[in-house]
Parts: sequence; structure tokens; C-alpha cells
Amino acid sequence: MADDEDIRFVMEEEKSRGVRRKRLDTEQRRKTQKTKLDLVRVLASGDERAFLKIMREIGLKDDSPEFLKALKAFRDHVARR
Repeated sequence: MADDEDIRFVMEEEKSRGVRRKRLDTEQRRKTQKTKLDLVRVLASGDERAFLKIMREIGLKDDSPEFLKALKAFRDHVARR
């Protein structure tokens, strides 16, 4: 199944090439997909430490407004479960 996914990514990358089209970065796309899956797992488990780790890995600083907003949303989500 991984081979099928690799082939699909290569085909999408080839289709995206052209005069005005931006080339797709398949490695970045895989990393983004993995991060999304990790976030889904963390939201389901309610593990705040894992959530904070992911937020830091994607480049948010602990004192940034985006980080604080995401943390508040996470805590609200966990409290509603």
C-alpha cells in the first residue's frame, strides 16, 4: 500500500510541474500528514504534554499568541470530553 501512495505522490508532483505551477514537496507533504495524524491521536487521548511537544515541533513559541490560543482550544476540547 505504501508503494501505491508513493506512486500517487510522484504522479501529483509530475502533474504540478509546469510554467506557473509550484512543485509539490512530497517529503513536506508526508511530514504534514504525519503531524495531522499525531494531532488526531493527541486530541483523542487528551495528552497535553504530547500536544505541547507537537506545537513546539511545528515552530510555535511557548509565549506566542498562536501557541496560547491553541493550548486554550486543546484544554477546552479535553474538558468537553
